[in-house]
Amino acid sequence: MRRALTAAGTLLAAIPLVLTAAGPAGAATGTLTVESTRGPRVRIVNPAAGCHALPAFPLFSRIRVINATDTDVVFYSGAGCRSGLLRATTRVRAGATVRRTMSGTYSVRVEPTWP
Repeated sequence: MRRALTAAGTLLAAIPLVLTAAGPAGAATGTLTVESTRGPRVRIVNPAAGCHALPAFPLFSRIRVINATDTDVVFYSGAGCRSGLLRATTRVRAGATVRRTMSGTYSVRVEPTWP
């Protein structure tokens, strides 16, 4: 009887450790990098889920997006991660690299992850 209670107590004590080790839902793990031939280089480490503003790119900049995270990201032409008739979107899958020609203001939305 004493052994059973000790084993049960040990298991109950370990539950919070397992739950905290999983990490918060929504934060991506890895690095999202946006490189430009004529503009700034942006590097976001372990990006939080949601919309992230990017600096403006000069006219017809050649952009390389390296998504070394564990979740997909979506690029929006324009600020605020809003899509529309004249606002193109580009999905970059987790672990993928995409090359595009861009100019102007862009934003990126990091998809939430779930443990």
